[in-house]
Amino acid sequence: MVGAICLWLSFRGIEFAQVAGQIGRVAWPWVALATLSVVGVSAGKALRWRWLYPQAAPPVARLAHFNILMIAQMLNVVVPVRLGELARLGLMQQEGRPAGVTLGTIVVEKSLDLLTVGTLLFLAVPIAVLPDWLRPKAGPGALLTALALMISLLLVRLLRVPLLRALSAIPAPPSPAWSRARGYLVRLVRTVLDGIAGVEGRRVAPVLALTVLVWLLSVGTILAMLVAFGVTDGGERIALVLMLALTFSNLVPTPPALLGVVGAVTVAVCVPFGIARVEALTLGTLLNAVLVLPTVLLGGWATGARLLRLFEPGRRGSLRQLFGLAATGGGRGR
Repeated sequence: MVGAICLWLSFRGIEFAQVAGQIGRVAWPWVALATLSVVGVSAGKALRWRWLYPQAAPPVARLAHFNILMIAQMLNVVVPVRLGELARLGLMQQEGRPAGVTLGTIVVEKSLDLLTVGTLLFLAVPIAVLPDWLRPKAGPGALLTALALMISLLLVRLLRVPLLRALSAIPAPPSPAWSRARGYLVRLVRTVLDGIAGVEGRRVAPVLALTVLVWLLSVGTILAMLVAFGVTDGGERIALVLMLALTFSNLVPTPPALLGVVGAVTVAVCVPFGIARVEALTLGTLLNAVLVLPTVLLGGWATGARLLRLFEPGRRGSLRQLFGLAATGGGRGR
């Protein structure tokens, strides 16, 4: 229903010939660059995930983190019920790493991403909500954005104890509803702070730097797509706001392959920036393919490789074991 409504809202009043005409003017080398950037984001997330494990954790194959992450991301895209994180727990357990340890790495990962999104949101608010005469004429720039992200992540880690004290000192509101909301917010912030503190000392700088790189690449993916459509004036600002809008759109139930959602969000963000509706819709449609296809193809490749290993002669496997949803009963995989 969400996908159908988004498709209807996006395509109403648009003729297919108009979309085809826009596609004919796309600079495809920039689309290819955006696709490579999507793969780079996944590779960066996999390497960061590997660094989040304790150094004493049982060793796994070199590509295990990347393959398992791609299977999880494919599941999240194809099956819109967030099976990916559950699959990561099970698949890593098959590799000999306890589910509790893996869960800890996922909490740290989500904490880093949540804080990064908050910082990017702070940078994007003036771009999105201020009137034209108050908006900055240029985006914050890649170097300034990276510096702001790195400083914010380091400050939160260094000031964790004072922040926790200040958080505990916030009085509970008299209203039950607001009191519950405060309790939820306190638990969320505490989890984020504890998660970031869980990064091992020697790996703090590499993990934080990789987090910054991953999110800059995410913005760069959308920027490359904008350039492919000839949008160069203010492209950094639009890319930052659109990336955040797409990130927050995942908080609600989404259809398989994000069908319709990416296009609708792209139209909603780009039109106020002066991009024609048909151009924004075509951009969103191609962006949907760029974001989804590499994930599905790489996840399918990793699933196929695991399928061959799981069902090789002398081993008994099942589809639930293939996606980490059941124990193998036989220790660590090869």
